Amino acid sequence: MGLARRTYIYKLTSDRGGAPCAPNPGDASPALLTLSICKPAIRRTARPGDRILGLTSHSLAASDGYPLNAVIYAAIVEEGMDARDYYGGERMFQHRPDCIYEFHRLNGTIGHSGRTPLHANPAYLPRDIGSYPYYKNGRTLLSHDFRYFGSEAVPIPAKLHELTQVAESLGQGHRVVHTEGLDRELDALFRMLWKRPTRYTPSVVTDEAYDHAPKSKRKKETAPA
Repeated sequence: MGLARRTYIYKLTSDRGGAPCAPNPGDASPALLTLSICKPAIRRTARPGDRILGLTSHSLAASDGYPLNAVIYAAIVEEGMDARDYYGGERMFQHRPDCIYEFHRLNGTIGHSGRTPLHANPAYLPRDIGSYPYYKNGRTLLSHDFRYFGSEAVPIPAKLHELTQVAESLGQGHRVVHTEGLDRELDALFRMLWKRPTRYTPSVVTDEAYDHAPKSKRKKETAPA
């Protein structure tokens, strides 16, 4: 018997195109959503077939006017990719805004590429990718089957009572759902979301403001959190 599908639910404190990252691919290739920075606990453990639900937080509602506890994006995980493959490999992901690190084949290390200011502060590196030589936090989740709504986040229908309660009570961490009652409500939500057209994240992330800096470094940051 296979492992049960899980749904990861968390709240975004910022939504600027770094995580999730789903730039418009144009006509050359299918749309791809990736999660490669932030939320390392989800990136380390999510399996193909699992679902991710990113909701609006109080801070994002206050700063950017997003509707509270609404769905910014929903994705079905297709693959989990090792940091060496996402940030190295044949460099097929180099153009993506969240491909901010670089794998150095000669010594096996991974460091910030310098091509973008996003998470250029070294304090982000341990959380984003982990430490040498294993880089356990560096796993990237990929999905071609997703819906991203951004500032047009979709409110959770009031009739989904259990899911509404989860959204309202959720704090800074994430929740993993694999209970029958809540899973039925999630199925209904995903069916509704998949009837809506998706949008895309910005093609360029221009500053550090995507996510809060690690606490030890916050006083040194000049960009808004």
